[in-house]
Amino acid sequence: MEGKIVVIEEFKAVGLTYFGNNSKGEIPSLWEAFNQRYKDIKQKHKSMLCYGICDSEMDSEGRFHYIACAKVDSFEALPEGMVTKIVPKGNYLVYTYSADLKDLGEFYSALYSKWIPLSAYEIDFRPQLELYDERFMQNGEFDIYIPVK
Repeated sequence: MEGKIVVIEEFKAVGLTYFGNNSKGEIPSLWEAFNQRYKDIKQKHKSMLCYGICDSEMDSEGRFHYIACAKVDSFEALPEGMVTKIVPKGNYLVYTYSADLKDLGEFYSALYSKWIPLSAYEIDFRPQLELYDERFMQNGEFDIYIPVK
């Protein structure tokens, strides 16, 4: 499967964070908590545009940082308990995911073990993104952005 290369401009995001290995489904729970607090974010860039940001490599125990967030125009009026993130400009390979969420781990495994190594690109160590827009609400489809050089 080939990804499509795009350039993402730097942007700001506000949301809730998680650190762990998602062994007990913590990320879906994080999204539930974020969705309940979404209305508290005052400086949203565009309604119904949210990101899941994986902000680090996995550690030796398989843990990683993940932020359920919304793109914002500024960090003013930050809701209590939420974090800020600036995503730097860069090139990304974009893959669209439209299968059952329970199979997402297998999709990521194939991305990193097969598809990206066969591409002409090298992974860059910037945040990996999941873009959730109107398509996700309609049919469960979203885009995965893998940072590349």
